[in-house]
Amino acid sequence: MKRISAIGLGAVLTGLTAFASVPAMAQETPAPVGDKTHCSAEPLTMAYYRTWRDVTVPESANSNLPDKNVTRMSDLPPEIDVAMVFDAGDTADTAYWDTLRDEYMPSLHAQGTRAVYTLWIDRLATADIPLTEHAYREYAQALVDTFVTPYGLDGIDVDVESYPTGDNLTRAIGVFNALGELIGPKSGTDKLFIYDTNQTGDTPLFEAVSDNFSFVLLQAYGRGTARMQSTWNTFADDIAPCQFLPGFSFPEEQDRTHWGDAEGIYDPATAPMTTAYQYATWQPEVGTKGGFFAYGVDRDGKVWGDDTITSTSYTWMKNLSAVQDDLAGVAPKPTRASLGADRVTISGIGAPGATVTVSVSGPGRLPSAASTTADVDGSWSVVLDRKLTVPQTATVTQRLAHTAESQPTEVRFRPMDR
Repeated sequence: MKRISAIGLGAVLTGLTAFASVPAMAQETPAPVGDKTHCSAEPLTMAYYRTWRDVTVPESANSNLPDKNVTRMSDLPPEIDVAMVFDAGDTADTAYWDTLRDEYMPSLHAQGTRAVYTLWIDRLATADIPLTEHAYREYAQALVDTFVTPYGLDGIDVDVESYPTGDNLTRAIGVFNALGELIGPKSGTDKLFIYDTNQTGDTPLFEAVSDNFSFVLLQAYGRGTARMQSTWNTFADDIAPCQFLPGFSFPEEQDRTHWGDAEGIYDPATAPMTTAYQYATWQPEVGTKGGFFAYGVDRDGKVWGDDTITSTSYTWMKNLSAVQDDLAGVAPKPTRASLGADRVTISGIGAPGATVTVSVSGPGRLPSAASTTADVDGSWSVVLDRKLTVPQTATVTQRLAHTAESQPTEVRFRPMDR
């Protein structure tokens, strides 16, 4: 070490004193990225519901397949937080739209599922309107008045798979910004505004309008997560991680593309090798993603090449939602439960793989506590060792491996209901 003389040391100390008297420069805090207004503290599960496969639509309206449609939109499980009304079929003169308004939306809202209408970017980019702010605002209002308000929907999703240029790009940007004043985080409402795309986040369109969106959905069908981080990096300057959801596709009937994301009934042993599972569990290097989504949810459980139209028990959606919640330490939603006619069997639908516990309280001799594990489709059943009597109450809870218990569901024997 170099020696410092007394005079030199004094000079150093004097200099340090003078330096200390100068106020330290305040470090600037980086501005937050994205608008988290509509982000959830819990990971979200979203799904695209194909309207032309709803039971209210005749099968003859959409293809040459002989099977009748069997799925109702109200069949969607409560694990789905947001459903997209994906209308790419011939549904205009069917009963679907009245049913959506009068039955499906009240039912979905009652279980905590929101729904938005999917539009395509070409509708915005090639709209027959002038390139003026007034025209953008009028057109945006017309979209909300046509596709959201009449059906009690919760917002709009725009599917962006083309690259508008010139006047079309200008028009698309104008309409997006006008819609952002009516729905999405900038609107001050709870209406969702979703941007879904198979593109990266560095396109001229997205960079111009990114501050309008509640969430951004990446159609990463068949890709896997090997390059998910690099793709996310193209969005990271404009949105927060909690606004980003990657998605997979179920195999559609007569589909020429074999994505291989999720096929057949969910199998816990092999699911971790699938793209769908990867998307449910993947996280960006910094932050936590908003969740995951699936396209063609009415095909949950099908394998590629199976063109039959059958009902689904949504095993992939239920299980992946449970996996995602478990990793996040989020307790599952309360399980559905009912008492059988024998007064000893209690059964219901919960989170697949959850431990379901039933305990009984009240006067008289009580049945012992019982527990079981929910099946792959969420179904479960326990048999008490004594009949439930009035006014005893059976309390049912469920928990995943790394979570606390759900809120309780209460079951009672009510003689007047017999």
